[in-house]
Amino acid sequence: MVNEEKKTKEYIEVSPERGHTRVHISTLKVIVNNFLGGLAWGFGTVLGATVVVGLVVIIISKLNSFPIIGGFFSDILQSFQP
Repeated sequence: MVNEEKKTKEYIEVSPERGHTRVHISTLKVIVNNFLGGLAWGFGTVLGATVVVGLVVIIISKLNSFPIIGGFFSDILQSFQP
């Protein structure tokens, strides 16, 4: 069974006397997995920030009807418009 695992060049070597596990995975596979993980993390961050900023702008636009803070938020929203 160990020979079959070595043929795929991906196997786990467990040595209980040493108390650690060694995983043999190709360097290219690690680099590709880390790159794709980084892309997914970056895309998720940008998408999440866009949703949060959009919700904040919607909430601020609804606050224009309040007499005390409405003028303040109205000035802020006008500064964002070209």
